Amino acid sequence: MRIRTGQAMKNNALTMEISSHEGGAEIAVLRIAGALDFSGIAMLSNFFDKITAENRSYVVVDLAGIEAICSAALGEFMGYRKRFVERGGSLVFAGLSGNIRSKLTLLGANKIFSFYQDVRGAINAYKWDYKKQSKSLTVAFPASLKLVPPVRQLAARLARQKGYSVKDAFRIETIVDEVCNNAVEHGLHGQENLVEMRVAIDKEKVDISVSNRSDPGKVAALKELIKPVTQGGGTHVGHNDKRGRGLALIRMLSNDMDVNITEHGTSVHVIKLREE
Repeated sequence: MRIRTGQAMKNNALTMEISSHEGGAEIAVLRIAGALDFSGIAMLSNFFDKITAENRSYVVVDLAGIEAICSAALGEFMGYRKRFVERGGSLVFAGLSGNIRSKLTLLGANKIFSFYQDVRGAINAYKWDYKKQSKSLTVAFPASLKLVPPVRQLAARLARQKGYSVKDAFRIETIVDEVCNNAVEHGLHGQENLVEMRVAIDKEKVDISVSNRSDPGKVAALKELIKPVTQGGGTHVGHNDKRGRGLALIRMLSNDMDVNITEHGTSVHVIKLREE
């Protein structure tokens, strides 16, 4: 039986269709509607053979139109999932109704397969987990210390939303707090002088950049502050004052930090690797 991508096949009340134009060359979306019982296993296998032949490694099975599913079909899904995992991908379910989700959960499928609300959510998860795609957020706010707490909390919430632990999120919040406080304290004030923070987050790290307009009267002192200081046989950055301790804290919590100070602006770039 010849199967064409994008062409639906019918088996009584059962229909299946492959879409290979969503999410990328590695992704195939298999939409199934109707009742998937034992008589539909051969059709299901043919579609998976087609997907395999096209070297696609991540399959989203859209079950939004499914009315019933048998345990034999679930076994077929399990077998092909193993193949796709061996190829560096996976097979996941999307669009499950409450009844179908409950049945699959009773069969233990939730311990093997990932369930997503819709196809878009499954594709986004693939880009996050397998392609290491980052999500970014940019915030610009007037140079005022009272605006720093909501900005740091926003960064922490973003980290938690993307699956980072409470510990990692707290450290990210602390880094943002220190960097933004320094940007406000040592930069020009006023509604027209904004502090800009950009947070780019992927599954492995958080990339934080904060920039502001420099206060010309503080540039020399800032440059002096970030010079390496040798003390007690070791070298560190920052003097033994509040500002120096802030820089030391950022370095301790992060994996890399770079500070660039000019007459026009100051920028701080911090990388924090995921620990948990």
